[in-house]
Amino acid sequence: MTQMKPWKWIVLALLTYVFFLIAYLPASHVITYAQNQAPTAPISIGKVEGSLWEGKVDRVVVQGVLVNKLSWSLSPFALLTGKASLDIKGGNIRETEQAYVKGNISASLFNQQAIQANNLQLFLPAKTVMAQVPLPVPVSADGRFRIDINELDFNAACVTLDGKGRWLNGTVTAPTGLIDFGNYEANLSCESEKFALQILPDNKLNLDAKVVLSVDGKYSINGKFKPDASFPKEVQQGAAFFGRADAQGFRTISL
Repeated sequence: MTQMKPWKWIVLALLTYVFFLIAYLPASHVITYAQNQAPTAPISIGKVEGSLWEGKVDRVVVQGVLVNKLSWSLSPFALLTGKASLDIKGGNIRETEQAYVKGNISASLFNQQAIQANNLQLFLPAKTVMAQVPLPVPVSADGRFRIDINELDFNAACVTLDGKGRWLNGTVTAPTGLIDFGNYEANLSCESEKFALQILPDNKLNLDAKVVLSVDGKYSINGKFKPDASFPKEVQQGAAFFGRADAQGFRTISL
């Protein structure tokens, strides 16, 4: 029988020590380190429990959006390919005032700007999201935004994006009360390294428009719309802000 040389035993012992050190490393230490590396990141993290591989946090706030009871599972096999692959789940899918997230997100260990997502589902309160958007006219909206991402590849810019976006049970607060805007659906994609959202026209506004958003927050909106006759007078009057209607009653949006 061939005996293992002493130096090999030492290497094996060191590797075993490092493995167990990482395996039982508290997640709170890792997150604290990450926060210290990016102190200006728009994210707030609550109480962290568990290890690097399996853990949870009682609350996370990203750009004003709150996610309660977020848990994760880190794949050790993905680390061998240079990626941190996380299966995440958090929030409450039934509570309209809360965010919900479920799916897989992976990030490159060697490129901080490279992020991928697969089978990712998000529910976001419309009121919270709209408060973060610099619109030309202040809007107080309710309902939920649902985002289903089949595939996302981001590397400092939008590389690949395949998904759907929806505004569910949309309402807008007006001086006379809530106005029901109904449901809206859009296709998500990349366009010239920017995020593109093509709104499908089967909605109460007959809105057929494309929204293009760059990484630095700049956006453009181009399309047309014709409010349904069921909308109150204030919506019909507000449509005049976009200019005169064409022969079919559509008004042009160009922002």
